[in-house]
Amino acid sequence: MRATEAVINLKKLKKNVRFLQEKAQGREVMGIIKADAYGHGVISVMEALTDLGWGQFGVATIEEALELREVNKDIDILILGTTSPEDFSLCAEENISFAVHDKKSLKTALALSAPAKVHIKVDTGMHRVGFSPQELIDSFEEIASLHPVGIYTHLARADEEDKSSALSQVAVFEDCVEKLKNKGLTFRWVHFANSAAILEMDLSFSNMVRAGVALYGLSPGVLHPELEPVMNWRCQILAVREIEAGEGVSYGHKFVAESPRRIATVPVGYADGYKRQMSGKIAAWIDGKECPQIGRITMDQVIFDITDTQAQVGTEVELMGEHITCDRLAEAAETINYEIVTTLGKRVRKVFYEDD
Repeated sequence: MRATEAVINLKKLKKNVRFLQEKAQGREVMGIIKADAYGHGVISVMEALTDLGWGQFGVATIEEALELREVNKDIDILILGTTSPEDFSLCAEENISFAVHDKKSLKTALALSAPAKVHIKVDTGMHRVGFSPQELIDSFEEIASLHPVGIYTHLARADEEDKSSALSQVAVFEDCVEKLKNKGLTFRWVHFANSAAILEMDLSFSNMVRAGVALYGLSPGVLHPELEPVMNWRCQILAVREIEAGEGVSYGHKFVAESPRRIATVPVGYADGYKRQMSGKIAAWIDGKECPQIGRITMDQVIFDITDTQAQVGTEVELMGEHITCDRLAEAAETINYEIVTTLGKRVRKVFYEDD
């Protein structure tokens, strides 16, 4: 068996849950488990959260929703992204909530023969999808006839230190909800807060929040030390060899040894999500020391300089964990921590445990 795995600590997940519940101040918390629970294993994460009493879950696609529904018939599932109109009937049959976000989706939802659970999506400044505030009012009668269970928006800049943009969006959203309320339309669920907003903003008039990346112990923007990363990405040394000064390593010989070195080949590569952009800019924790990655990261393998260690074939390698953080990988890849965990390849085996 290939010695490359992502170890998911469910005890740390549950600790993050308790912290986020405190920040939500009694509001319902929707667990966002799209993209295979941000790469952490959607079914195992869902089951851990339902064990704690959570019953609301958000996904991005109908395929993700159906995967959850097959396992659990009782949870509430909302497809946060857009759903193809031809799938609205299936959502109704499977008791899956979906977003109505424009006139076309509204018209399709109104034509359904069976009642459906819908949330109205409002565009307050993200400008991806959603009714504009004016479209919302103009379509009031049709929207009201759907008897929607929820209304929501998404904040574009809640992860920034300057919250003025996010606060402006919240103000627009609150105005929309109040105008609809004054016309006689109320909602069971009103939600706008993503992880960054839960951690750093007044949750205002909402009664539900959406916990995403913070569930997995990763901070959106500003570092939050209360959160504990849930995933440890590790593998083992596949081969060890010695090279002399002047010898190159990996494709293109972008690394050439300036002195005799001892190097280790590790079975992980960009096909597993260990990104090629990180080549020469990242390290791993091996035999109690930080060992620099050298040469180009290839599809299936990567090389580290282990000259100053006693590491041998079979020695464990921490690619991401206590010593090499996800944020550090993200910086080396010039991306964000979300992308690192969500793009782990399917060849990276997931192992779940609940321990300290």
